[in-house]
Amino acid sequence: MQSTTPLRRKIDRFWAGLFLTPEGRPKSAKLLYAFCLSIVFVLIYGFCWWFLVGDPLEQALSGMPAFVQKLVPAILPGLAGSIPCCAFWFVLKDKSYLPFIYGWLAVFALAVLLTLLSLMERELLGMMLLLYAQVVLPGLLIGSAFSWGMYVRWRRRRPTPETDAAD
Repeated sequence: MQSTTPLRRKIDRFWAGLFLTPEGRPKSAKLLYAFCLSIVFVLIYGFCWWFLVGDPLEQALSGMPAFVQKLVPAILPGLAGSIPCCAFWFVLKDKSYLPFIYGWLAVFALAVLLTLLSLMERELLGMMLLLYAQVVLPGLLIGSAFSWGMYVRWRRRRPTPETDAAD
């Protein structure tokens, strides 16, 4: 028989409280599905950052002004990650999933920021916040702007039950 550690019990209670009813059923399939897809989106953004920032990009930008050398490596991975992530808009039947997913990403970004603020030494905090702004914010802002813009546009064009009844 396996004994569970106190940490494991706390983690299980947290996840069950967030996603499951006392009977063990999902509270909201949309919430759980959006959470799982948000983890996939984090991986997509991470891969884009990993493969797009490095020596080849630095060499390509070596003759450019300093602000371009700082701006392009910050925006390019976020934009490249947002393209496949936002393509989910055209695949998902329920159009509210994408804003939910970016809501989860915003929660993750806030958790990372709070962790940075609480754990970093004063001398390194400025540098880490700059790195955070370059790595996290471009993709989050580009993807959120697209998803919320498309969702608001879709909601305006979607027929309401009152207009369907009138036809």
